[in-house]
Amino acid sequence: MVLQRAPQRAVIWGYTDAINTPIILTMDNKAYFTISTAATTADSANASTWSVTLDAQTEEGPFQVKVTQPLANGTLDTITLNDVLFGDVWICSGQSNMHFSVSKMFNASIEIENAYKYPKIRLFTPQYYVNYMPQEDIKYIAMNWSIASNVSVGSPAVSAICWLYGRMVHEALGGRPIGLIRSSWSGTNIEIWTPPEVLRDCGVTR
Repeated sequence: MVLQRAPQRAVIWGYTDAINTPIILTMDNKAYFTISTAATTADSANASTWSVTLDAQTEEGPFQVKVTQPLANGTLDTITLNDVLFGDVWICSGQSNMHFSVSKMFNASIEIENAYKYPKIRLFTPQYYVNYMPQEDIKYIAMNWSIASNVSVGSPAVSAICWLYGRMVHEALGGRPIGLIRSSWSGTNIEIWTPPEVLRDCGVTR
């Protein structure tokens, strides 16, 4: 995956099964400590969440991130994330134009064949899911964080506009890591993507 580089401070968060659980996150020889709290949305009412705001990262990595939770029996439960880069993260959202995949574009075979040359570009795509209330987390995933390759870029889950934009920015910035998150749905109105409180403030009803 790619997390946002400095001057922004990236946030890493997750779930536990109990409130007030101590969590230790370690990265680049530094430890961050936090305590889990009650989840804030109805879709995760039976869970608790934790959150760590990292120091602003000027180095791109790769880094290894470890998150550790002590269990009641005295053992430690650890999740490890490998090959984490820090760069620029872009959300690619829109309708049909953004949804149009690399595999359908002009010269697609050439673009897909050369995708392996850009291993610092990482791709992520959530799956379609409709809910009319704010959600704590993504329900389904079409593509987990993936390194650019002929397989990942050739997937229907990767937007052509998103990929070409990310690749060009990556090259223009001297190979800076780029994270591309495609979140698009053909034929959708902007109101569907807008938080309910914003629509209310604007006098818009759905």
